[in-house]
Amino acid sequence: MTSLADKPTKSRLLVVDDQAINIQILFSIFGPDYDVFMATSGEQALQVCAERKPDIVLLDVMMPGMDGHEVCRRLKAHPDTRDIAIIFVTAQNDPAEESRGLELGAVDFISKPVNASVVRARVGAQLLLRHTLEQVKHLNNTLELRVEQRTRELQSALQDLRDSQVQLAVSEAKATLNMLVASVAHELSTPIGNGLMASGALGEQARSLQQHVDAGTLKRSDLSAFLAMLVDGSSLIEQNLQRANVLIGNFRQVAADQASEQRRTFDLRAAVAEIVHTLSPSLKRFPHTVRQDIPEGMVLTSQPGTLGQVLINLINNAYLHAFEGRSDGLVVLSAAQKGERVVLTVEDNGAGIAPEVFGKMFEPFFSTKIGQGGTGLGMSIVQSLVTNTLGGEVRVHSTPGVGTRVEIELPVTLPTAS
Repeated sequence: MTSLADKPTKSRLLVVDDQAINIQILFSIFGPDYDVFMATSGEQALQVCAERKPDIVLLDVMMPGMDGHEVCRRLKAHPDTRDIAIIFVTAQNDPAEESRGLELGAVDFISKPVNASVVRARVGAQLLLRHTLEQVKHLNNTLELRVEQRTRELQSALQDLRDSQVQLAVSEAKATLNMLVASVAHELSTPIGNGLMASGALGEQARSLQQHVDAGTLKRSDLSAFLAMLVDGSSLIEQNLQRANVLIGNFRQVAADQASEQRRTFDLRAAVAEIVHTLSPSLKRFPHTVRQDIPEGMVLTSQPGTLGQVLINLINNAYLHAFEGRSDGLVVLSAAQKGERVVLTVEDNGAGIAPEVFGKMFEPFFSTKIGQGGTGLGMSIVQSLVTNTLGGEVRVHSTPGVGTRVEIELPVTLPTAS
């Protein structure tokens, strides 16, 4: 964080007092380090604030004509001056007067006669807080701009996707491409939804922080907590937007009959943890649990992005279908290596799959939740990605009233395309 000493210009300080001796004392304290302006009446103080926009005002309470309370009220009522920090400097030691000043928007009270060290420390603390809040606002605005920019990019990419669908619909692969477009839209809903939820949470916290600032009740712990949430939230938004970009890139490659997603070597435990972390904003809305039992040191050379799509579909399927009417749902992710093959298991303790539904689960657009959040594409996408892209197999075991276990068997090393 930038310190006050790093600022390119001096902070501006306005001293308002009808007694010249008090102005002289405060000028002698702050003159060497600040640009100090002076006013001897409330009216003059309002004029200086309008013209010079000081960073902080040291304001006497008892003045002839317009007193300090009225000056404070008027400054806080005007949009151009409401953010100026006001510290009352008064000979009164009345808690009721201090309470009234804080209600009007003042940030602190200093008693006369002033102690140079105390007044310098309090002014410095308020200026540091003001500078920190400006940085937070700038960071928040930058984050909003990044989200808006990436949203425009996604909207443009989605429009390209729709245009591609129209152009390719006249070919023999019309039905396949229509299903592909629906699949991509289905996949995009999760990262975009997670990004929007994280952005909304940040906005809510920012508004809460602003209320504390306006009320003069902001604590350093509140600011630290907000900064920590801002870092975590921006990371979640970035991860989900990147995942959406990968999905759109995959569609473009498939539509143009290009090579599929790049393969790389990765740790299965770390990859699964990242996928579950990315899903966490949407999963927190439900009282269920995802437990990860992936052993350490299990390394694959495959396509982690595609594997992520498979796991996202399976976890979402469990939350949508398995746990209806329950609050103790559990999804367990585990894995075991058998020679040159790895079996990744997604198991839930939910309602299980009815026999009449079991034989249709891989059919495109078949769902028991059509119109209630289901598209009928989840398991169809899983089977297609596992068998066609990852070179593996899908096996499903289910017992009604007990739960469902989905086994994804994959090669440790995905063969390169010929």
